[in-house]
Amino acid sequence: MNPRMKKALIASTIAVTLGATNAQAALVTNVLGPYNWYTDRGNMTLLDPTGYVWAGTNDIAIAWDGNAYNASSDYAGPGSAANLTASSTTSFLGHMWTAHDIQVFIPGTYSFDVTAGGHPNDYETGTLTAMVGSGQLGMHMLFDWNSVKNMDLFVVWAANSVFGPGIAHSANPSGCNSVYDRTIQNCLWDGPGYAGGLSSNKPAGSTIWMLSSTDGNGDGIMGIPGATGSAFQGHNFNFNANLAPVVIDPIPLPAAAWLFGSGLLGLFGVARRKKNVRHS
Repeated sequence: MNPRMKKALIASTIAVTLGATNAQAALVTNVLGPYNWYTDRGNMTLLDPTGYVWAGTNDIAIAWDGNAYNASSDYAGPGSAANLTASSTTSFLGHMWTAHDIQVFIPGTYSFDVTAGGHPNDYETGTLTAMVGSGQLGMHMLFDWNSVKNMDLFVVWAANSVFGPGIAHSANPSGCNSVYDRTIQNCLWDGPGYAGGLSSNKPAGSTIWMLSSTDGNGDGIMGIPGATGSAFQGHNFNFNANLAPVVIDPIPLPAAAWLFGSGLLGLFGVARRKKNVRHS
């Protein structure tokens, strides 16, 4: 599928499929058409509580089945049904991370009990609430980093948009960075890691993302702050991705199946000949 067709599909499908909410818990299938979606160049940009870049990576492998949920009750803690995976081979602030129990949501208001994770090193309290607007998608995940497990994160995605003001961290590292001049908020992390370790896979600040993380709570900072008590309390995780549809080839039948099928055809032929002999 060429980029123009993909953008048209996304825009039209989101406008129709995601325009209204549904209060009954259920899985909404084929949100963006009958495809699975994948990238190995997903972006993660972590902003501090005041909106300046703290860390990130650009080698996230994301696979999504194209479906979405429509109620907070679709999440019931670790082990919930998940329909998206995200992983990276790059360390993050000195430690590896994993994300799991990831669910995509259609427009609506969602509230998650952050104590449902139940890990002894996770001191989150209260709820994580987010509103996914018309034409948007949401993503909830449990995030493990260092010795802390099951931290709740939520991202609200807009379709076909740049991230923040469209400025990359490397364009003004001092102004974008959380520990230097701090003059430009909401910059995109465009540093390593890169997919395949290749700097040619570095994203531009002006990149138009198929799914672009937005300001999910209206505070002027991209993302939604981590829950109270989280290791990343008040910090804003953002995930951006340009996904491509995955075409699944038909599974070839093994040779034994073909032999079995040809044997059945042979039996049908014998039966027909016997029937014709009886009627002659």
